[in-house]
Amino acid sequence: MTSHTAAHSLMRQTVDERALKRAARQCMGRTGSPGADGMTWKAFRRDMPARIAALSAALADGTWQPGPLRTEEFDAWGKHHTITIPTVTDRIVHRALRNAIEPVLERDAYPPWMFGWHRRAGRPLAVAAAARHLAAGLIWVADIDVAAATRGVALEDAVTSVARFVHDGSVLALLRRILDALPDPLAPGSGLSPMLTNLRMTPVDQQLAGQTAVRMTDNYTLFAPTEPEAELAYQHLAGLLAQHGMAPAPAKSKIWRPNPEDLYAAG
Repeated sequence: MTSHTAAHSLMRQTVDERALKRAARQCMGRTGSPGADGMTWKAFRRDMPARIAALSAALADGTWQPGPLRTEEFDAWGKHHTITIPTVTDRIVHRALRNAIEPVLERDAYPPWMFGWHRRAGRPLAVAAAARHLAAGLIWVADIDVAAATRGVALEDAVTSVARFVHDGSVLALLRRILDALPDPLAPGSGLSPMLTNLRMTPVDQQLAGQTAVRMTDNYTLFAPTEPEAELAYQHLAGLLAQHGMAPAPAKSKIWRPNPEDLYAAG
């Protein structure tokens, strides 16, 4: 099956009431504060069937428009962060669209050694893959954390990253409408930011042929038997990142001999 065939029904998968209900339940499974309209998940649930039906109809006839945004700022891991908070209704739309698109990306875009921000997500899987490489004698690691992976992406580039694999015009038009309302296409807090950040790094993934690699979210690890080979791998990956407007985060990137459990630890 080609991407074109797979994408043909993606809009229906996004706007269907069952798909929206599934997306709503996924969103409710995570803690989150109300958006700018003050709507809480508790309030949304009180009239959920009618709200889902109205949302489905608006998406299907093209009248849906993104709601207002709220931002929150906080300090963590030694950095100042700004998070964009959509309304709960918009979070459902983001999640439903992501649910529809990601199976295509799983098949056509994501490498088997990438474990973050999708259905194969999970640090334990990344650690297990790294442990196999280390046990095979690839004991030196070029460990690169990508600096500011969600910044510096233009709207057209974000849409094009999806259009490489999805060819449904209605889906792409909805994606563009969502992203155009955000302060940045990959704004942290958007339900589409994880998927789009993965896609930003996909061209780099595709150019790592011949390297033994694991990527967990925006953290690359390349495995080599000797320190000089790990240094060469580091420079190669840094060059690939530079070609795509990215760079290693100096404070978090290094060449070392780790234990598997020391890898991919947030902060």
